[in-house]
Amino acid sequence: MKRQWMMIMAALLVLLAGCQGSDWTVSVKTTPFYKEGTASTFAVAIQKNGEPASGLEVTAIFEMANMDHGQIVAALKEGEPGLYEGQVQLPMEGEWDVLLQMKDGSEMTEKLVTLTVKRQDVAAMINGQAITAAEVKFYQTRRKIEISSAMEEIQQNERGPELTERLSYWERQLNATAEPRSALTHLIELHSMALLAEEKGYSVGQQAVDREMEKRKNQYSESKTAQTLIRQYGETAFWKQERHYVRLVLLAQNVWNDMVKQVKTEHPGMAETEVRFFAQKKYEELLVSQIDSLDIQLYLSGL
Repeated sequence: MKRQWMMIMAALLVLLAGCQGSDWTVSVKTTPFYKEGTASTFAVAIQKNGEPASGLEVTAIFEMANMDHGQIVAALKEGEPGLYEGQVQLPMEGEWDVLLQMKDGSEMTEKLVTLTVKRQDVAAMINGQAITAAEVKFYQTRRKIEISSAMEEIQQNERGPELTERLSYWERQLNATAEPRSALTHLIELHSMALLAEEKGYSVGQQAVDREMEKRKNQYSESKTAQTLIRQYGETAFWKQERHYVRLVLLAQNVWNDMVKQVKTEHPGMAETEVRFFAQKKYEELLVSQIDSLDIQLYLSGL
C-alpha cells in the first residue's frame, strides 16, 4: 500500500511539473549496496529541459518495495553540475523504491526510481567499482606465497650470517601480510593505474592473460609452500582471483611502459638502471595524481 501511495504521489507531481512546462529526467549513476552497519553512496544525474540541473535541493526517500522497513531519508548534495549524491545505510538487500524530491526555487517535482540493492562485502569503492574483502584476503595470501617462495630460494642458495639476515628481513615482511590495510593500499594503487590505462585506450586480451597465468602456475608449482597456501585458500577461488589480478597488472604495465618510453625519449643513451629510476619516479607522481582524481571510499570495518 505504501509503495502504491509513493507511486501515485510521484505520478501526480510529475504531471504537475509537466503542466509547468519543465521536462525532468533522472538517471542513477551509483546504486548503494548493503553491508551491515555501513553507509554507501547513492548518486543520480538530474537534467531539466535537456540540461544538467544545478542548484537544486534534492532529497531521496528510500522505502523497501515489498517489505515494511519504514522510510530512510537522505539529502543529496551536488558535486559536478547536475550530479547529486549522498550516503545511505540500508538495513537489507533487495528491491527498493526511491522517491526523489527535487526543488528548483519555487518549483518542486518528484521522480520515483526502483533499485536492486545487492549485498557486498566491500573494502573500498573506486569510482563506483568495488574492491571486495575477498580480493584483499586473496592478495594477503598471494603476498605470503611470494615471500615464502623467496625464503625457500634463499635457504637453498645461501649460508651463514647473510642467510640469517635475509631470512629475518623476509620474516618481518611475512608478518606484515596479516595487516589488511597494506594489502588494500596496494590494490587501490593497482586498480587506479589500471583505470588510467583504460582511459588511455589500453586493453588486455584473453591470450595475454592466458600466457601470464601459465607462467605463474609454473612458477608456483616449484614451491611446496605456494602449493600448500593455494590449497588452503581454495584452488578454484585462488585461480579465479589470480586471473582478475593478472589483468589489472597487465593493464598497469602499459602505463609503466609509457613512462619508460618517455624517459628514453627525453634522455637518449641513458643507462638502463637510470631509466628505470626516473621512470619509477614519473610513475609514482602519476599515481598520486590519478588517485587524487578518483572518488575513493574506504569501508575497513570487518577486514
